[in-house]
Amino acid sequence: MTIFTTVMRLGSVTAAATALGMAQPSVSKSIALMEHRLGFRLFERVRGRLMPTAEAALVLEEAMRIEEELSRFDRYLNDVRHLRTGQLRVAATPALALNLLPPVARAMRRELPDYGLALDMHLNHEIPGLVERGQYDVGLAVIPTADEREGLSVIRRGRIVCVLPATHPLAGQSGQSGVQWEQMDPAELIYITTDARLVMLLAAGIPDFLHRRQSATETNRYSIAIHLVRQGMGITLVDEFTMIGADREGLAVRPFEPELGVSLVMALGGRRIARKAVERFIASIHAMLDA
Repeated sequence: MTIFTTVMRLGSVTAAATALGMAQPSVSKSIALMEHRLGFRLFERVRGRLMPTAEAALVLEEAMRIEEELSRFDRYLNDVRHLRTGQLRVAATPALALNLLPPVARAMRRELPDYGLALDMHLNHEIPGLVERGQYDVGLAVIPTADEREGLSVIRRGRIVCVLPATHPLAGQSGQSGVQWEQMDPAELIYITTDARLVMLLAAGIPDFLHRRQSATETNRYSIAIHLVRQGMGITLVDEFTMIGADREGLAVRPFEPELGVSLVMALGGRRIARKAVERFIASIHAMLDA
């Protein structure tokens, strides 16, 4: 697997052999054996150059994921070998990983300076399974409040909010508790397609939400949507936890009406070595949410 990924990264057998400290024929033989075992070609010779097949691109994605897990396992074994304090492995949605987790990690590092941290981002629906399989100790996700279930601890309940440019007419309205769907121009809305459950939450509370125009702007990342709003390209709807720790310069954040409930939830693994860090980590999250 390492030989294959090295050839894919560097683009040639010669470069891979040099990087791995191997003879070029040995690398070529390893690739040939791998293709024989798999039953399909990984590379084709095109005008003297080695070109990866479509199958190779698919295999590479999974191989790199496995390599990362093996690397993390090696680091864990090294921690155990030297009797280090340990490492807390955290998976979170991209928005939480970018905004909420950095200050939480800083606070935890002050309390437990010798404890390792691995902070990764994954999609909402992937996180509980990753924790259940033991790949992470803690998982943070945002789900519709109606989808709360056993096995997920609720850290905080919140709602969907509307993010607008600070100069937008709806940003400065007084005497209203929030921005209503009827007040919004659908042509301005930047749609977010990250999580099907949150999309359906919006669709259930907003008539015709799914009937968006062909010319609509959409993205699969909350952070991109917020940057588009900052550029004056429209307005967007996100869960309020996305905005915790986010740069709000040039933005206004208003509650969205009708109220649509969301929950920040935590999936917790069973690895004992991380327990003493988990409490500190959770306390840091609450402190950040209360700030």
